[in-house]
Amino acid sequence: LLQDERPDAVLVPNGLVTELGVFYKVARHLDLQAVTYEFNDQREQIWLVQNGIVMHQETDALWAAREKTPLTEDEREQIAALEDARTSAKKYGKGTRFWQDVASIGGEQLRETLGLDDCPVALLATNVLGDSLTLGRNAFASSMAEWITKTVQYFAKRDDVQLVVRIHPGERLMKGPSMLGVIEDAVPELPAHIRVIAPDEKINTYDCMDVAELGLAYTTTVGMEMAMRGVPVILAGNTHYRGRGFTFDPSSWDEYFDMLDRMLSDLPTYRLGKDQVEIAWNYAYRFFFDFPLPFPWRLMH
Repeated sequence: LLQDERPDAVLVPNGLVTELGVFYKVARHLDLQAVTYEFNDQREQIWLVQNGIVMHQETDALWAAREKTPLTEDEREQIAALEDARTSAKKYGKGTRFWQDVASIGGEQLRETLGLDDCPVALLATNVLGDSLTLGRNAFASSMAEWITKTVQYFAKRDDVQLVVRIHPGERLMKGPSMLGVIEDAVPELPAHIRVIAPDEKINTYDCMDVAELGLAYTTTVGMEMAMRGVPVILAGNTHYRGRGFTFDPSSWDEYFDMLDRMLSDLPTYRLGKDQVEIAWNYAYRFFFDFPLPFPWRLMH
């Protein structure tokens, strides 16, 4: 069909998963102009990219243009209001979803709830396996599951630090393997200093951020939001905010484990400085408010 018709443009939702990914690849193979799109959580907005896969969330050009532009007071208030809504289990603007389904109780109350002691806490936040935001985003691991497996096995041998694993709540809406199973296979009998929060547990992820002194993320925005709070974050996936100046970005297993050893030996030294936190806030604003484009119709639900 594409060879016979040679359309001027091909419009493909998502551009990455199943038959949508196939159609996009074929269109580009035939050197046809292709636009991929997806909707974020805000109505009347769209993610849109020409001759690229929109779910890769490629923000290089946007960041190059806006990186040196300080946030205005209005912009700072906007991103602060969004973060407050995401933290407090409230909707924001014309949003269609709650980012948490339980109110915040604060870091100290969470420590008591999870039975955490005074040892440092590392927070590992997972993505949903097979979600289009994780596909093809491997940096040095062969998959997110492999990264989780080796990371949990590493922390199982270290009782000087507590590991909290937050399984993505979105797993409740999906069918398929859970990261709970991956962790059970990796370490069948978890030591007391590792706490795994199941997707259906009534725990606010942002409370976990409040007690974390180190963040571990694959592609989830939780990593970016931890950096906005000054928490040093090691990124294991090629996500859109990698290499922006506020995360630690290993490119091999050796580098990853060496980084863990060094940072866990002196966590206060690696706490992000004011300039790095400001970069994280600036980037977060650009991603949440500049990357989406105005679009009047929402083709969901």
